[in-house]
Amino acid sequence: ASDVYKRQVMRSDSSQTLVSVFSMIYRFTPFVLCVGLIMSAVVGVEVSPRATQGTIQVPIKNLQNVGRGQLIVLLFQRMKRVEPKISRAYKSQILSVSGKSMTVNFKNIPFGEYAVAVLHDMDKDRKLDTNFLGIPREDLGCSNNAKGGPLGPPAWAKARFRHDKATSPLTPLKMWRVFD
Repeated sequence: ASDVYKRQVMRSDSSQTLVSVFSMIYRFTPFVLCVGLIMSAVVGVEVSPRATQGTIQVPIKNLQNVGRGQLIVLLFQRMKRVEPKISRAYKSQILSVSGKSMTVNFKNIPFGEYAVAVLHDMDKDRKLDTNFLGIPREDLGCSNNAKGGPLGPPAWAKARFRHDKATSPLTPLKMWRVFD
């Protein structure tokens, strides 16, 4: 009889232990969940912000007179015509002409619409030289290889491009002369 009694006591002790374990889990679950949520918010996963700016790559080809003059690369925001004037540019870079082809990068540029003009400034006066009729005497290039007409530089609609990636490579700009 004593063996039966011991088995019943052991069963009731193990049953009570299980009941008390489940009771503790039930009582502390909300607390553990709250602590877990707070920890994940403080330490947790960072959500990377969506990029809002990037680099515009401007490949330029057909450069003449390597080693002479300077290359003026101008980045424009919206305007009627893409005039190669430094004062009207959003950003500009002035470089030595080191080869027949070059690539210029504009970094940290906010996403949006832009146009590029390139001037091979032979006399380094930082402006486009023209003849008495206003026809350029220095080599030019423009985004989308847009060319101006008899009444001035290329229209915005022809030269504009959309910059909306971490790196936006343009179609290579071919430098040209009016009488090419």
